[in-house]
Amino acid sequence: MPREGYPAATVEEYLDAIPPEQGAALRVVRDRLLAVVPDAEQVISYQVPTIRYRGAGLVALSVAKTHCSLHLMSPPVARSLAGVLSEGKLSGATLQFDAGSPLSAETVRLIAERRMAEVDARLSPA
Repeated sequence: MPREGYPAATVEEYLDAIPPEQGAALRVVRDRLLAVVPDAEQVISYQVPTIRYRGAGLVALSVAKTHCSLHLMSPPVARSLAGVLSEGKLSGATLQFDAGSPLSAETVRLIAERRMAEVDARLSPA
C-alpha cells in the first residue's frame, strides 16, 4: 500500500487521485472483477479501493511508486496460487503488476473465484 496514501471517500476519487497510467490499469482490473463477482460492492477500506462480496472484503487494489497491487486478502489463497499464475509477482498475499500490463481477465477470474469460494465456505451454515 502507498506510504503517503491517496485520501479518497470513493473508489472513483482514489482512481482519479493516483497517477493516470496506474489509474487506468486499476480501472481495467476493477472492471474485470466487477464482471465476475456477483453483486460486488465497491468501497474504500483501509484507504484503498476494496471489492466486497456478500458483505466481506474480497480483494483490494492499490498503487506504489513502481507497481500496482491486487491484495488477495487471504494468505491461504495466495499460497494456493504460487506457481499457478502466469503474470504479476506474488509478494505475500499481494499480487504486484506493472501499470502497463494490467492483469488479464483469466487471472482476475481465477483469483476472484478462489476468494469467493473461501468467503462462501466461511459464511455458509455448517
